[in-house]
Amino acid sequence: MTDIWLIRADLLPPGARTLLDREELARADRHPDGPQRRRFIAAHAAARLLTAEAAGLPPERVRWRRGPHGRPEPDGLQGELSVSLSTAGPWALFAVHRRDEDGPGGEGGGIGVDLEPVPADRAAARLAARYYPAGETARDAEEFTRRWTRKEAYTKAHGGRLADGLRTHAGPPGDTPGPHRLHGPLGPGTVHDLPAPPGYRAAVARTGTRSLRPRLRRYPDPDLHPDPRPTAHPAAPATPRT
Repeated sequence: MTDIWLIRADLLPPGARTLLDREELARADRHPDGPQRRRFIAAHAAARLLTAEAAGLPPERVRWRRGPHGRPEPDGLQGELSVSLSTAGPWALFAVHRRDEDGPGGEGGGIGVDLEPVPADRAAARLAARYYPAGETARDAEEFTRRWTRKEAYTKAHGGRLADGLRTHAGPPGDTPGPHRLHGPLGPGTVHDLPAPPGYRAAVARTGTRSLRPRLRRYPDPDLHPDPRPTAHPAAPATPRT
C-alpha cells in the first residue's frame, strides 16, 4: 500500500520549525520571510512526522540521505520505506511506500509524486515543444500538465535526472487515470494520475511494473485535527495500461 498525503502547506502548526534539521532550516531560510518560507516549513515538518509515523520512530530520529540527483530518502530505512515530496503553492503531496510489502523478490519499490499548477495554454505549448519527445504532443494546458506530472513522478521514483524523465513517453492521452506502464531511459515504471486541488494536476509513480494501490489522505484532516486521518481510498485497476 502507498499512502499519498495532500498537505495544506498554508497551515503552519505550532512548533513546526523545531522539527526541521539543520539542512532543512538552511533551505527554509533561503526563502524571504513570508508565505514561501512558511509553506516550506509546513510541508517538510509534515513529511518528517508522517515518515516517523510510518517507521514507528520519534520525529527527531528521522535522518535524510540524498541520492546522486538529490532524491531524499530516510537514512537507515531504505529497505523499508520509500518517500517522495512535491510542493506547489499552498499545497504539497507526500507519498510513503512500504517496500517490505512488495514481498520476497518483489520488483521495484521506489516511489515518486508530483503536483503542478496548470499553466497558460501558450506556456504549455512552448514547454511541450521544447521538452517532450518527438511525436508526443499536448492538446492543451490540462493535457500538458497531466503528462508532466507523470514524467516527473516517474523520474522521482527512479531517483534520476528530470531530463531523462521528460524524454519518456507519458502514456496515453486523455484523462484515463491509469495505472499506465512507462518504459524510459531510467527503467520501467508504473504511473497513476491522482485527484488534485482545482487548477492543479498530480501523479504518483513507482519503479517496476506492479500496479499501484494508492490511498489518498489529508494532513491535517478537514476539521483541522492535528492527527492525520484517511479520507479516501481510490481503487486502482489490476492491470496497467501500456
